[in-house]
Amino acid sequence: MNSFSLKFDSFCLILIFVILGIPNGYSQLMRPPSGPPPEGKIQGELLDSITKKPLVFANIVIQEALEKKDVDGGLTDDDGKFKIKELKNAKYNVIATYLGYQTKIMGPYKINKDVQEYNLGKIYLSPTVTNLDEVTVTGTKDLIENKIDRLVYNAEKDVTSKGGTAADVLRRTPLLTVDLEGNLSMRGSSNIRVLINGKPSTIMSSSIADALKMIPADIIEKVEVITQPGAKYDAEGTGGIVNIVTKTKKIQGTSGSIYTSAGTKSSSLGTNLTVRAGEIGYNANVGGFFWRGKGDQHVERENLLINDDPYFLQTGHSKNYGGGLYGQIGADWDLNSKNSFNLTTRFPINLFHNDNDLTTYQGDTLANLPFAYRRVSDALNRNIGTDINLDYKRTYGKETEREFGMSAQYSYSNRKSEYETDQFDELGVRNYRETSPNLGNNKELTFAADYLHPIHKKINLEVGGKSIFRNVFSDIYYDTLDLSSNNYLRDHSRDNVFDYDQNVGAAYSQLTFPILSNLRGRLGLRYEHTFIKGLTEADANDFENNYASWIPSGLVAYTLKDKSTVKFSYSRRIQRPSMFYLNPYVNYNDPSNISYGNPELKPELTESFELNYSFTKDVKNATISVYHKITNDLIDNYRFVDSLGRTNSTYNNLATNYSSGVSINGGIMKLGKIILNATANLYYQKIESEQFDGLRNDAFSYSFNGFANVNITPTLGISFFGFINSPKLTTQGKQASWYVYSIGLRKDLWKKMGGLTLGVDNPFTPKTNLKSEFKSESFSYVSDNKFEAWGIRLSLDYRFGKMEFGGNQKKRKGNLNDDLKQGEEGGSGGGGR
Repeated sequence: MNSFSLKFDSFCLILIFVILGIPNGYSQLMRPPSGPPPEGKIQGELLDSITKKPLVFANIVIQEALEKKDVDGGLTDDDGKFKIKELKNAKYNVIATYLGYQTKIMGPYKINKDVQEYNLGKIYLSPTVTNLDEVTVTGTKDLIENKIDRLVYNAEKDVTSKGGTAADVLRRTPLLTVDLEGNLSMRGSSNIRVLINGKPSTIMSSSIADALKMIPADIIEKVEVITQPGAKYDAEGTGGIVNIVTKTKKIQGTSGSIYTSAGTKSSSLGTNLTVRAGEIGYNANVGGFFWRGKGDQHVERENLLINDDPYFLQTGHSKNYGGGLYGQIGADWDLNSKNSFNLTTRFPINLFHNDNDLTTYQGDTLANLPFAYRRVSDALNRNIGTDINLDYKRTYGKETEREFGMSAQYSYSNRKSEYETDQFDELGVRNYRETSPNLGNNKELTFAADYLHPIHKKINLEVGGKSIFRNVFSDIYYDTLDLSSNNYLRDHSRDNVFDYDQNVGAAYSQLTFPILSNLRGRLGLRYEHTFIKGLTEADANDFENNYASWIPSGLVAYTLKDKSTVKFSYSRRIQRPSMFYLNPYVNYNDPSNISYGNPELKPELTESFELNYSFTKDVKNATISVYHKITNDLIDNYRFVDSLGRTNSTYNNLATNYSSGVSINGGIMKLGKIILNATANLYYQKIESEQFDGLRNDAFSYSFNGFANVNITPTLGISFFGFINSPKLTTQGKQASWYVYSIGLRKDLWKKMGGLTLGVDNPFTPKTNLKSEFKSESFSYVSDNKFEAWGIRLSLDYRFGKMEFGGNQKKRKGNLNDDLKQGEEGGSGGGGR
């Protein structure tokens, strides 16, 4: 073991022991205010409105009125009576539900030092026309929810994405953009950290576009978008954090669902199951999926550094398809009312296949270029991974928000990317064959601890720390076919081994406090120290880099008389490059247009400011945000022409990005009848570089998406979705505008325990264009690719099991590594071709 590892291991061990001692130390130094715990009570009696008889074992949910969050609950007794005790000071709604009766929502009721108890007396529920055999009660949620620090998109309510993938769900999420190649961005920035159930995955570090295709839309419950993360979150993700929450419920008894879909672009089959008896529960999501796509390619390039044959024209077509298995299994154990454990493992297995037929023409005149060669390529990417998470949570009773948690995670991804390329002359005779497997793996081990302590009634202090150990390994080699002997020969001049260690130690502190009765504040400071050591065997280059980062953040929220909120926030974020950007593996699939990663990339640093106004009243909601961001050492795609006339595509830190804009989100939700929601984002983006002489690229950009759902009858609904995005700006060029739209029809079956959904994507657009333009002093590059846009799919789902009783469901706040800049479009650039 080298001195570097010893020093870092010692540092991390000390950090962990210090963190583990936090609960005891703080419990001695900062005890919560003395006095008896809150004794808030709400009680009542539930009766049939016609017979006046008591409703036995009816479900009562206590919901926090402001956040619309279920905090407690229970069942009525043999006399139809209920009593919910030990409610802390807050405003609550009371939701009464019973099989075959209309749901009744009452409140809000304010518990404080003056009013500790509400007796609601006799509450009458009216029978519904149709008696359901079973029902799931989870409280009512809007399609879009605006929390103090995040926007929540409840994907369960959107039928247009059923049978699709996670990319379809994120494409419908306000503030997010997923282009036709699967690249994810937020307000024009692709520097986003994607989490699954609050945790990272090494699968995401290779390519977000590929990873999103691995997750079926039917298992996604909601998507959380955090534009200004606080100090508790890792400092990575300059554009923000996206958390995909899958469907895992905490209930008594057994419940689950089965879903299947078949379509022209994607198909899936799977099930989720939850079993709970007393303090122990088990849950599982298991399924398989398949997707396909095809398109046409047209690329024009000019080498401005040469006079002979400077023009290139490439035309062809491609087919993409893939599939695999997705599994998630978990278990939770409530040791008692204050201590709980949770164990979860994910094990995706995925295959992506690409067939590409590309003909290249090269000459002196673009209008009449002679044939150069034709290449037929077969590329296969195989990814096997696992994430294992163990969480411990300690609470201290309903009278306090005090909480302590520890998390550990091991994440592993093994990826094999290989291609086989045949080259043909004008007569169709093969004159060259090459194959290249890239064997790589990514390993992460993480330990984290978090502690929340209420110093005063409305003042919370949060502290914590984390240690992350990462290793990226890639073995690269190329074989060419000797046509005379029909044997493969190793091309050792292109061999390379990439071994990269990145370790991070972090600690943070965050304070939430009132300034005035209707003005709240949050201040945070995070410290991260990064240790990097790597080796590239081809040039015998050892490199090492250690650096410290101080990450401040702050938020002020003012509540107006109409309960609308104005917020101002600031945060500093860093963005470390992931394997996708670092891997030096060179893809020679097209010998005139090669791509690879850059192991010498530096992290980005972003300063972000945001002013936000949120309004919710009755069935209407609206949010307006004005923001400004400055990103130094921007990690961006960079193209240049080398001495052999080849276009090289890689990544660098040679620019600064400025982005200022406004986003507006609004919606109307009338329960059981109509849901409308729309988001508009307009921003000005400028990219400047001192390394490139006088380089400046700027433009006004926009995006807009809209969603509508109308229930024609109680069991038949129709949904519409549309999205349009302006050109995406890069250091050397831009991508053209593009759009998608879809229509969905949903028929509820089996007394609303399941249903049949028909979805159509882009029904009037068989193909859509994605045009890109890049230019520098040495080259110009224009691609005009057409993608299959039209698609149709039919989905069927069925739910089974017992009623879900809202109430004592503990919300887990795990947030392990949200810290790496992850890959963009699948199958391009470095790290995972």
